[in-house]
Amino acid sequence: MDRQATQSKRMRWWPATALVAAMLAGCGGPAGMRPYDNTAEVKAYYEAHPEFFKFATPADIPADLKWENGMDQPEIGDDRARKGGVMNLAISTFPPTFRTFGPDSNHSFRGQFYDNIEVSLVGLHPETMAVIPGVASEWAVTADNQTVFFRIDPEATFSDGVKITADDCLMTFYLFRSDYANAPFYKQYYTTEYQSITKYDDRTIAITLATPKPKAPYFATILPSPSHFFREFGPDFPQRYQWRVKPVTGAYVIDETETRKGRLVTLSRVKDWWARDRRFYKNRYNPDQIRYRMVRSSEKEFELFRNGEIDYFLLNEPRFWNEKTEIPPVHDGYVKKAVYFNDYPRVPRGLYINCSQPLLDNVDIRVGLQHATNVKKLIEFDFRGDYKRSNSYSEGFGRFTNPAIIARPYDVAKARESFAKAGFTQRGSDGILAKPDGTRLSVTISTQQDPLTNRILLRLKEEAAKAGLEYQIEALDGTAFFQKVMDKKHQICLWGWGVTPPYPDYHQGFHSSNAYDEGSKTPKPNTNNITVSVDPRLDEHSTAIRRATSEEEMERHCHAIEEVLHEMAPWVPLFHRDYYRFGYWRWLKFPEGTLNVRVSSEPDEAHVHWIDPVVKEETLAARREGRTYPETTEIFDQHRIP
Repeated sequence: MDRQATQSKRMRWWPATALVAAMLAGCGGPAGMRPYDNTAEVKAYYEAHPEFFKFATPADIPADLKWENGMDQPEIGDDRARKGGVMNLAISTFPPTFRTFGPDSNHSFRGQFYDNIEVSLVGLHPETMAVIPGVASEWAVTADNQTVFFRIDPEATFSDGVKITADDCLMTFYLFRSDYANAPFYKQYYTTEYQSITKYDDRTIAITLATPKPKAPYFATILPSPSHFFREFGPDFPQRYQWRVKPVTGAYVIDETETRKGRLVTLSRVKDWWARDRRFYKNRYNPDQIRYRMVRSSEKEFELFRNGEIDYFLLNEPRFWNEKTEIPPVHDGYVKKAVYFNDYPRVPRGLYINCSQPLLDNVDIRVGLQHATNVKKLIEFDFRGDYKRSNSYSEGFGRFTNPAIIARPYDVAKARESFAKAGFTQRGSDGILAKPDGTRLSVTISTQQDPLTNRILLRLKEEAAKAGLEYQIEALDGTAFFQKVMDKKHQICLWGWGVTPPYPDYHQGFHSSNAYDEGSKTPKPNTNNITVSVDPRLDEHSTAIRRATSEEEMERHCHAIEEVLHEMAPWVPLFHRDYYRFGYWRWLKFPEGTLNVRVSSEPDEAHVHWIDPVVKEETLAARREGRTYPETTEIFDQHRIP
């Protein structure tokens, strides 16, 4: 499961509703740019960094390595799966770029386009979390758990038919360490978390981590980057590659001939994909095409789903699950409802506070915000008790989640007490607190325009006023919202991060290097530290987690950093689910008895589903003729966590 395997992948923005996303634009490369060839520049870079880019011969490979291939793990998917058909889905806005790194690349739908599809050197099995082969057919770990050797599958190719070689792995490090990429996270990670990469021949490499790691192949795996495609990578990279479709290692590639700017993104299955018959991949990635139609509102998307123009629809919102599905297609059995309890880290959804902003740089104010935010009422009334209160940043990570951390409850008295410490002691005629100089206790929450987020914030605004706090609501389109937060120009934002197992990563979101440039007092844009948090304890523990050589050490620092975050209060934890609910037309098939893999966050993430054309024709004919099937609600709770 390569999405879990790519530890170096940047956390994606997860929209507040988990249904809406990024930005409007078009496709096609920029015209008029001069030809560029970086071949000599890349070679010179390798030669200038011999301590990192190393070259050896097959004779230099240690003879005592124990090579593994992961073939003892169970198959993924269902042997009944059949290839073919078109999967129809929706996105709320068009992606801002087709690049996978650099400015604007961290949008929420990069998962559907790349992260859930691309195959890294190795992956993690989505049921057992054991290492399984990817682009590398074999791997071996040195005794110190610091260096991992990989043998690239001799049949592995990019989607354009070019063989994947060791040079493509070196290219990944060149790209991500370069200033041309304008990708601060990647530059930091690929510079500090790896010690070297060694090429032995076209199919054999070794990657040495900065420190020994548990599950070392997971930390060492990378995604090969097509050297031929990135030959023009240079100073104008963001513009030159803005809409170029990168050749991929996985089963689907963006189909430019059937993608319409601002309206539709189409993924087509790669013809003669190299891994089509490989264990762990042969029963997956089954539809010939996946079409993502841009639909701006969840209400409109539901209508398209109801009409059979979209194959499945997430029903996590109680209003949709309980009310909107009281429709003929469900009653007549054409559409099935399903609840799948998963074992997956929970999205840290909350109100993220920009600690660099005046007023919000005061911890008493931030603690007061936590006490003034009535999450309990939001869950009980607006979500009908279906969701759970989040207590910490890393819910759902098992032993790495600190069970002692309990979110501060809604408490008007304690909120006013905290605000008073910050000087807000006078109550205005509208009940909002103020300082003696007239400064009102008023802050703005930015969010993406959406009916659900509007309801959430109106509830929180209403309850906060009882504590003397004014929440102003700023609803923006996806483009403006995402950019404002990435530029750190918000006061507070309703936000969530897409996180992946098996380990939490606090460095992206809370290390000071991602808050400000060294020696600067201006927040650093395009990093995931959107709270602009700075504290030496956060630096210490987030770095220690990355440097941990055992899970015991990692657990200790994860628990410690949660204590610091609770004390600093840079965010207000809101809610999470331990399941996903959706409706799907009966021609969309899933593995019998299990529906999906244990470690999945959405129905199609692991790509174990398929389209049955016979059932589709049968269902459409029955609908025309008035024939019905039994109404079905499926509950899959074999992975339910008590």
